[in-house]
Amino acid sequence: MKLYEVNAAIMQAIDILDEADGEVNEVTEQVMEELDTLEMERDRILEYLAKAALNTRSEVAAIKAEEDRLKKRRQILEHKEERLIGILDRECAGVKKDLGVATLSYRKSESLEVTDQALTISWLHDNGHDDCIRTPAPEIMKDAVKKLVKNDTEIPGVSLVTKNNCSLR
Repeated sequence: MKLYEVNAAIMQAIDILDEADGEVNEVTEQVMEELDTLEMERDRILEYLAKAALNTRSEVAAIKAEEDRLKKRRQILEHKEERLIGILDRECAGVKKDLGVATLSYRKSESLEVTDQALTISWLHDNGHDDCIRTPAPEIMKDAVKKLVKNDTEIPGVSLVTKNNCSLR
């Protein structure tokens, strides 16, 4: 019997008792016995549900602990990979190398380095390059400023830095 069925049966038995107008007779005794049985059934179902909830809670805790353990392990392995690629980068010194199981290659990338943000924002604003500034808080839009610098525009407080990024495939 399901919990909602037990609850409905209890309510039905109580309705029968209400109709008896408080007179003690065979029907009343039968209803009382049925109520006792239904209450025991209900208590058993509720106990089962409580056990299921506690079991689920402990399972959630175990999964969370395993997630934490795996996250730490992943971070350790990521750090190890970075160190190993760093050693390969140092030993190959920027030269593409076929390593049999993988190829160590390099690609150039450019990023804009802002050394004096206030000075740069002031210059961009004074020279009509407001499209290179984000609002509400003034912030330099590096891609737009990078285009200006690449087009030989002298902007104080910035420099174009060429990096050599290492990847293992």
